[in-house]
Amino acid sequence: MTTLTRRSLVAGFAAGAGALALGRDPARPAARAAQPGLPLIRGASFGQSVASGQQALNGITLWTRLDGIERTSRLQVEIARDEGFGNVIYRQDVVAGVENGFAVHHRAENRVLAPGEQYFYRFFTCDEDSPVGRFRTARPADSRETVRVGFFSCQAFDAGFYTAHAGLANEDLDVVVCLGDYIYEQPFYNTTRADTTGSNRDGEVQTLEEYREKYALYHSDQRLLEVRRRHPIISIWDDHEVEDNWARDQPGEATKRKRVEFLERRANGFRAYFEHMPRIRVPGDPDRIYGSIPLGANAELLLLDQRTFRDDQPCGDEFFVPCSESEEPGRTFLGAGQKAWLKERLAASPAAWKIVGNQAMIMSLDGPTRNEVNKDQWDGYAAERAELMDFLGERGISDVTFITGDIHTFFAGIVTRTGREGLPEDGPARATEFVGGSITSEGVLPPNVEDPGGVTLEASVDTNNPHIRYSNFRTKGYAVAECTPEELRVRFRAVRTVREETSDVFDLARFRVERGRAEVLGG
Repeated sequence: MTTLTRRSLVAGFAAGAGALALGRDPARPAARAAQPGLPLIRGASFGQSVASGQQALNGITLWTRLDGIERTSRLQVEIARDEGFGNVIYRQDVVAGVENGFAVHHRAENRVLAPGEQYFYRFFTCDEDSPVGRFRTARPADSRETVRVGFFSCQAFDAGFYTAHAGLANEDLDVVVCLGDYIYEQPFYNTTRADTTGSNRDGEVQTLEEYREKYALYHSDQRLLEVRRRHPIISIWDDHEVEDNWARDQPGEATKRKRVEFLERRANGFRAYFEHMPRIRVPGDPDRIYGSIPLGANAELLLLDQRTFRDDQPCGDEFFVPCSESEEPGRTFLGAGQKAWLKERLAASPAAWKIVGNQAMIMSLDGPTRNEVNKDQWDGYAAERAELMDFLGERGISDVTFITGDIHTFFAGIVTRTGREGLPEDGPARATEFVGGSITSEGVLPPNVEDPGGVTLEASVDTNNPHIRYSNFRTKGYAVAECTPEELRVRFRAVRTVREETSDVFDLARFRVERGRAEVLGG
């Protein structure tokens, strides 16, 4: 078993052993006396704020990035029980290195951190404090407390303001999951905000420095920074962190001007991604993003990578084109190693709810009936979906739900071996799925269009896809899953607009899934 906790990462964590466990420290200036080595840096700033992630029972990964410096520099991080830092319990030297774009990744792994508790943290230089971040450690394995997971995806900067993130930041959550498309490698919308990153100033990025510039642009939105500051965040990439619709070692088709060979571009995208996320790279497998995070008795997150190991999309990846290649045995979406890991974790997990972080939709999306629309999702890899659902049935594994991004639409429904419902070959429902819309990225309809065509489109989806219990193509937002011993509760949260700086956030829809039943009920 491999998890994104101490068990898989401890080989890469040297910092925790040297950390200071501190009691109450009212003499803050004295506590900041310089230690041997590099002096504390002066003149730096924390323009991208702070973030935390990969929470464990006694650990957390803390992140920041220094602006305004040109050489490797020392700073410090501290953790307190209170937001005013009257009770500091942990302090450690950290380094912002030029080789990592001056990003800091510190693994705080220490017994002073208790399971299921809230803490506050900050970084500081000789003359500057970072914003104060907040995190909660993972709940103990026997905790039956409700676990709350927020999830989002698809936040194209040029498509709108991050009004939904203002709501997400204020939710009561254990963790936030980004299900992909954290950045977009080029502008696709140009409707609200300008993206002039990249050497050509056209928003398309291919080199490492250009990807770094892209993350800095996205982190100029304070609402996104507030989500990262207030909640532990774990992310998985989809395609736009590198290039639209890439698959394993195959590029996509949307690049306007090829300036960098694809494998080099992919490496640049990966490196910038890890630099800007609060996660430690897995020793010996540095590009791995799949893994699991136990969150107590009620939930375990199982996070997937559906780009790095997949076969190329079938039939030229064309929409609305019948394609027998999608059904061919042996086509892989996850790759053999990841698939074996996923089966092992699903079978071994003691959690009430197995929450699978899924980039691309696993339910079928048909139009017309029994003709898949999108071959870039599980529909293009139908045999592997059937294999996974058959595995759940054979092992008697229940209470599995997929949380999904990618398609810029809110969907809720059931998952069978064919992804469909209604014929004997579909078999029974083995899991449920909740697709959390998008933060800004446009779908079939532009955001917030109160247009009768939206209703017509949703009705058409319902007619062709009876396994889909709910759809909304028009609204932008995110979702929150609440895991209890008896049921899973999911709320779709939406905003009125992404075209203006502010918007209220409201419940778009509510759902329930009872333990032992793969069925989506109204909330």
